[in-house]
Amino acid sequence: MRSIFTLAGLLIVMVVVLVLATRQTRRDLDAVKSVTFATQSDVRAQSFDVAAADRLAERLRDLSNQPQLPSGELHEAAQLAEGWAAGLAPGTAEYHVAVNLRGAALELMAASESLGDPHRATARRLLEQSQGSPGTAPGAPPGPIGGIRDKIQDLQQSHAQQMQDVEKEQH
Repeated sequence: MRSIFTLAGLLIVMVVVLVLATRQTRRDLDAVKSVTFATQSDVRAQSFDVAAADRLAERLRDLSNQPQLPSGELHEAAQLAEGWAAGLAPGTAEYHVAVNLRGAALELMAASESLGDPHRATARRLLEQSQGSPGTAPGAPPGPIGGIRDKIQDLQQSHAQQMQDVEKEQH
């Protein structure tokens, strides 16, 4: 009889701990969803165009296999994708596509003429990721955590693009 009461008491304690852990997890997820990033960007937001994004992805794939890369075209591609991202909310499939397309264009801008250049491999990976985020179906929204990851990637790309622009001005 005593062991039954002990077991029942243990089960009640476990249920209470599980309920509290679930509540904390829910609060943590809500906090992650509400994260915003302050950006000082003067980029003009543009409406996302699915067909244009598909054409851009295909063009960047083609360029990733060519030794000579048109820096002007890649710069325009990065700016277009940056404008799309500026007009979208993180966590959406469109934002995910825009950020990855921009990253691919920037990686190709940094690539050498060698087809084995690591920047080209990174660009190809980003183009693949633009079709879907890890753990989701292609074209599905990456969700709140994926949206934060995309926003961080976008901020890193902004910094990388600024560095490329400064380097280009110095030469």
